[in-house]
Amino acid sequence: MNTVNPNSSPPETSSHEAIEKPAETSPGPKGTPDPRTAADHDLRVRPWRNVWVAAIALVIVAVLAAAAVTATLPRLANERALNAAAAQVSTARPRVTVAQAKKGAPTSDRVLPGNALPLDDAMIFARTTGYISQRLVDIGDRVKAEQLLAVISAPQVDDQLRQSEANLVQSKANLDFAQASLQLANAILARESKAAAGGAITQEQLDQDRASVATTSAQVEVAKATIQVNTALVQQFTDLQRFEKITAPFDGVITARHVDVGDLMTADSPGTSKLMFEIQRTDTLRVHVNVPQIFATKIKVGERAVVFRREAPDEQYSGTVTRTADALDPATRTLLTEVQVSNPKDALRSGMFLQVRFLFERADVAVMVPSAAVLVRDNVSQVAVLDNQHRVSYQKVELGRDFGQEIEIRSGVRDGQTVLVYPGDQLPVGTVVDPVPLPTI
Repeated sequence: MNTVNPNSSPPETSSHEAIEKPAETSPGPKGTPDPRTAADHDLRVRPWRNVWVAAIALVIVAVLAAAAVTATLPRLANERALNAAAAQVSTARPRVTVAQAKKGAPTSDRVLPGNALPLDDAMIFARTTGYISQRLVDIGDRVKAEQLLAVISAPQVDDQLRQSEANLVQSKANLDFAQASLQLANAILARESKAAAGGAITQEQLDQDRASVATTSAQVEVAKATIQVNTALVQQFTDLQRFEKITAPFDGVITARHVDVGDLMTADSPGTSKLMFEIQRTDTLRVHVNVPQIFATKIKVGERAVVFRREAPDEQYSGTVTRTADALDPATRTLLTEVQVSNPKDALRSGMFLQVRFLFERADVAVMVPSAAVLVRDNVSQVAVLDNQHRVSYQKVELGRDFGQEIEIRSGVRDGQTVLVYPGDQLPVGTVVDPVPLPTI
């Protein structure tokens, strides 16, 4: 049996035993830990906490470093690629857009507005005073020449015609009487002239017989003149009677009607005459165009032209220049030109606003280049061109008409030369470039 010496020191314990040993309590209240024992416990646990914190910090630093490396490496690679591309671009030829100069069309066209008018247009008024007894047509009706349109009742004209015919018959009878009297006077004069030679008739009687012959001869001439007067009156009233029937002067369409049955028509009175009908011939239209001064000298009678409506440009009709005013209007400086166009199917209407395309033959055909190829430096127009080695040079040019995307070059550029489009101001003379054809749209 082992005994413990009270004077000897207690046996040594391990650190784990020290940690696991319950804390001693002070003589105080039951269950209250000793503060000195708790402090010793915290001193023994804190080194392990510091180790964990340091480990977590190292992990975070490693993660951040890896992220920085991951973000930096692609950027450095991009910078190296950009530098390489920049070095290549700095040593490569400039790429420029080019186009070929080409000759323009041998003809040029110009579209101008025009007004459509009928080939014939008649306003029909009454030539006989009377009332409308019949109206046979209305607006929109197609009529033929000499077709009856309306009838005017004018009985006073019929009466005047009968009276003039009777006067004509009377004047013819008076002529017969005067001619018979003249024959009698001539016979008496001849007989008494023989008697006067024997002294049986006095000279006074012979003079009376001669005067009677002259008087009767004058009566014959008066009768003849009266016949002519009465004949003219008969013809006048015959014409007035014919005007009682209103007929169409030509083939056409009734475009206006202003009378009806019972209306009073007054003839030859500008203040009270009433328009009866308007007839238009529309199988052929006249299109009047005011041509500006710049094109006036190119308009020739007999040239072809194309007529169309703005709302239907694909429906085109062939026309011909039939006449011009041959003088410009001083107010507008335009030449009035007439173009006739066939319209058998009435596709066009009188009064329409039409478009007329004139085709002009060009005496000298200009070269066409893109408008973007023209440079203006110090008020001088230039075009950059390329030679066979793709070297840049600048040529002065004379400009013609501007068509928007293209422009005429009258001199300075030849057909087939390569010109730069959008050349800018960065290409000095002699620069060798890499041409890129202008894309077509």
